[in-house]
Amino acid sequence: MISWNKNKTKINLTIDAIMLLVLMTIAGLGFLIKYVLIPGYKRNVVYSGDVELYFIGLTRHEWGKIHLFIGFIFLLLLLLHIILHWNMIGHIFRQMFSGKAMRRVLAVFFGAVCLVLLLVPLLLKPEVTPLPRKHIHSKTVKRFSENDPGKLPANEQKAKEETHHNQVIHKGETERLHKHAHPEIEVYGYMTLNEVANKYDVAITDLTKVLNIPSSLSNTRIGRLKRQYDFHNSEIREAVLKIKGD
Repeated sequence: MISWNKNKTKINLTIDAIMLLVLMTIAGLGFLIKYVLIPGYKRNVVYSGDVELYFIGLTRHEWGKIHLFIGFIFLLLLLLHIILHWNMIGHIFRQMFSGKAMRRVLAVFFGAVCLVLLLVPLLLKPEVTPLPRKHIHSKTVKRFSENDPGKLPANEQKAKEETHHNQVIHKGETERLHKHAHPEIEVYGYMTLNEVANKYDVAITDLTKVLNIPSSLSNTRIGRLKRQYDFHNSEIREAVLKIKGD
């Protein structure tokens, strides 16, 4: 019995240490996604153009999946921690509330609240607000500037510079790209060619052929393909329109 208690103490300490490491990882990845791999409308302001950000070859969306997976690991460790400390939890709970009926009501209520917080987000539906097709980027840049006082122009000269900066965002990376090229075709770095083909009802084989990209990479994120094959989102838009026109 003494030996088991010693081992149990070591197991508890090990689980607590792992839980702390996992919790710090969750927090660190949250900081990475929030402040380093910033979303698109902020990237347009900070990096002056349509770019995709990576860390160790992964985008913010891919790191978000890892963040969620590590969150599941933390929940499992927390459940194991509670199981190993169940006797102690029950003893303290009985000391805090002497009435058996009261303890039962509180336990059911607390368990129900935990389940609601965990599962209800899976049942929610987002509020869908359509955006205008034209000048989306300039509006998001303006909205970001209004929310961030540090980005607001201090005088008329800065206002003119910001207007010019917004025009540069629309212009594209090189002269061979068309300004405001086909804004009705929405292509983002986190999408795959398969998703684009399905969304705009074109054959994926035709799309990869026009872009000169192996069809085996049709499920690879566009942001990663752009680094490997050196193309721009506008070229995908033009390819979709070309296929639909043919």
